Amino acid sequence: MSQANPPKNLPQGIRWGWIILGLAVIALSVGILIKGMEGGIQYYMTVSEYVGNEAKYEGRKIKLAGIVKLGSLEVNADHYEFVVEDLGKSIAVSYIGLAPDTFKEGVEVVVEGRAKNEAVFEANYLMAKCASKYEAGGLPPLEKMRGKSIY
Repeated sequence: MSQANPPKNLPQGIRWGWIILGLAVIALSVGILIKGMEGGIQYYMTVSEYVGNEAKYEGRKIKLAGIVKLGSLEVNADHYEFVVEDLGKSIAVSYIGLAPDTFKEGVEVVVEGRAKNEAVFEANYLMAKCASKYEAGGLPPLEKMRGKSIY
């Protein structure tokens, strides 16, 4: 039985076809990778850095840090509406879900959601700073965060 050996020298057109196909696969893979990473990027900043720049972050995932304004918290079952403030700037927040036990007026919070160029920030995640006895593993103090925001 003899086996047919494939030709060692492929015609020029076939070689270029494989090269173009390989480059197309690489370009498609890089495009998918970049698109996937865009969805994972989150901006982390204080309320004072965000207010006034809402349009810049529209549609992007962000985390906002601030303090829950005294007298602003309204709770209706699992729907929370409150104001988060920092350095004299504030933003209204709407959150639906379970809040941590430490969440109350006057505490430092981080809310996470998608920025919309609207008056109310719709959060889908809420974190409240723990009491001082848990401080070693809690959120960094707001004073340390100012000027070190990631955006």
